[in-house]
Amino acid sequence: MSAYNGQGFYSPNGATTYHHASVYPRPGVQVQVPVASPNPIAQTNVAAVNTIRPDPMIPNQYLQQSSHLQQPIQHTQGTYDAVVPRLVPVNGSAQVVPYVTPQSTSGPPVDYSSVLLSLAEEFFAAAYGGGLGAELVERESDLRMYYKLIASGLHCLGTALRQWRLPPLLEAKTRLRYATILFQETENYMQAEEILNQGISLCDRHRFLDLKYNMQFLLTHIMFTANPRAALKFLDGVIRDVEAYRHLGWVYVFRFLRTSLSLKISLPQESLIATSHLRIVVDLARDNGDHTILATASIMEALTYLHRSNSTESIEQAQRALATARSSQLNPSSQMLPELVSMSFFVDICCSLQHFDPTQAMSKMQAMQGMLDASSGFTNWSTDGIFHVPVSEGTARNLQHKGLSTGVLQTDTAGGVSVCLNWLTKDEIYALGYTLSGAVVLHKNASDGNKAEQYLKEAKRLLRDMQVSKTGSLTISEPRYLWRQTLLCQVQIYLVFAFSARSSWLAAKDELSLLREQSTVLPDAQLESISLFLQYLEGLIHQATGDLSSALAIFESPLFTLPNTRTYQTTSPYSQSHRDLCLLAALNSLLIVRSPGHSKHAQFSTLLATLAPLALSSPSRNIQAAFHLLRATSVSSHTSVDLGPTGVGIVKTKQYLQSALQAAKHCANNQLMCITLNFMSWKFFRGVVAEQAEKSARASVNMAKKGRDTLWIGVADGVLAETLEVQGKGPEAESVRREAREVAGRLPASMQREVEVSGVQDEDTTTMD
Repeated sequence: MSAYNGQGFYSPNGATTYHHASVYPRPGVQVQVPVASPNPIAQTNVAAVNTIRPDPMIPNQYLQQSSHLQQPIQHTQGTYDAVVPRLVPVNGSAQVVPYVTPQSTSGPPVDYSSVLLSLAEEFFAAAYGGGLGAELVERESDLRMYYKLIASGLHCLGTALRQWRLPPLLEAKTRLRYATILFQETENYMQAEEILNQGISLCDRHRFLDLKYNMQFLLTHIMFTANPRAALKFLDGVIRDVEAYRHLGWVYVFRFLRTSLSLKISLPQESLIATSHLRIVVDLARDNGDHTILATASIMEALTYLHRSNSTESIEQAQRALATARSSQLNPSSQMLPELVSMSFFVDICCSLQHFDPTQAMSKMQAMQGMLDASSGFTNWSTDGIFHVPVSEGTARNLQHKGLSTGVLQTDTAGGVSVCLNWLTKDEIYALGYTLSGAVVLHKNASDGNKAEQYLKEAKRLLRDMQVSKTGSLTISEPRYLWRQTLLCQVQIYLVFAFSARSSWLAAKDELSLLREQSTVLPDAQLESISLFLQYLEGLIHQATGDLSSALAIFESPLFTLPNTRTYQTTSPYSQSHRDLCLLAALNSLLIVRSPGHSKHAQFSTLLATLAPLALSSPSRNIQAAFHLLRATSVSSHTSVDLGPTGVGIVKTKQYLQSALQAAKHCANNQLMCITLNFMSWKFFRGVVAEQAEKSARASVNMAKKGRDTLWIGVADGVLAETLEVQGKGPEAESVRREAREVAGRLPASMQREVEVSGVQDEDTTTMD
């Protein structure tokens, strides 16, 4: 898979081997749970505006400045003159009153309400279609013009509702439109609730069920911004009513909504509730022949399991849900939507990454790339991130009032009904595919021709080249833009780890600087997680380049305080990354203070004992392997940890090394295997005249060169040179020693003072990345 040109993936030439990541934690690449597209009239994403909302601006402030509203509409035919709003100051504020020009007696009466409604849509079209929201305008004048147009349109809608008695159906649609714009563009939530409640009563009187459900859908979102518990209680009541009427299409919609809102509340019980709603949807869809709905609900169920936890049980449950989705997609009546197929592959790869199974992840990655290549030419890709999941004819017949071309449930030209879900655009899906591909092969990046870097750089290019939609609401464009920037930051985090793993510290520093600059555009919610990685990576680079005091100051900061064992297992989506970073910071701190000459060496034993239960219970095999390796070197080194009766230290060293090697092999972690083999050669074969000693030393050198780790190439060459000298192979030993000195000369200057190439003298600069 090489450069993406909008047409698909291409697999690069060359053999590939399987590998999982090194000891670093995942920066939390999350496959988003799709949500029902909630803007019933304007086809905009009401759910997305819960993140960032601009300061509200009172419509009258802009109406006072809207001189274009004061001009009557010019007509080419003189049968009659139109009526347009006119601004008259009343008590310091502007209000709209009819401006009537003399009418011709022969012309028809003017429909003032229709003029106001048309003007409102013109204002909204000017705001949304003029590109003002496309690039998240930074100029104050553009922003004021955007809200000026929105405020003018809102005032026209409000005046039409207050001053004229509209036909019931038109009034219901107008109220829904008015409340939607209020919710998206302002913070007048109470006013929007009042308008919707009046609209719901109107729909009840006239049996406009689809409009009523659209209003209840929007009302749930509005209530959720102020009182999530009250909103969920209200939504549960709506679900009971819809099920009583057997309107299955809307049952699917509201249960999908209940799932997405529950996942926004970081509580374990809400995750369980979300799963139960999806299972009900699966059962209903199976009974009514809605196979595409069944596949969608099953994939969302798998996502929910991964959102809840990365435990083995959750991963197995997610795999079972994916199997259900794939079996339903094989049904002839199921439509193969590229978004759904992509989502299933993404979730499947995430399961293997969380389970630390590199072989499985590699095969799934190749299948995903083949699917994306094959589907790149499909014409049914979504252009705005909203894709349509069709329901069966039997489910469509249960809908009393059909014909809406906009909304959460939509009717196409052929009469089919579909549920609209908001997820990712085609380019965003391909960027996420490249990111996951880079994550799969990241830790074998050094030995595989930097393939992971190629994938990640292509994802980075795609994300930077993407343009926010040039039409639509600013509050709809902004969350999508921020999602792209968040994913871009996560790609850059992976790149820093990739450069660090092959000792390319200058490139790592440059990418870290770009990451720090890029993260400034993120809101606080996303910035908190990215900031943890920024701090850890800065400390990692300090330690790797020999600045141990700066590194230790970062690792001992309150950001990386170790959690206690009682609260260690939580279900927060970002807590696992945070816990992994805390464990890695503690491991690196131990590597620094383990030397008896360090001023904080007295803390070594206490910190090691505190870290033991957390590291050994971590789901990350890489962290377990690193901790076993650290304990092995601690037992046998100049520390006094775990030393007991004669011989006990050697036995424990072998046990810890065996555990470390097994865990590293399971994750295919070349870096940890390289360090382990180097230490074994130095510990057990130093000064030994035997063929096995030479074989072990040469294996260590080969492993270090495979990983292109400059530090450990120098260390392994030093161990091999010492072994060859003992074996009586002086000329070859001197040649290897020269190579070791040459490699050590490429290390940072401060590192060269710490490392002696004749063997493993000082391990304090080893990093757990």
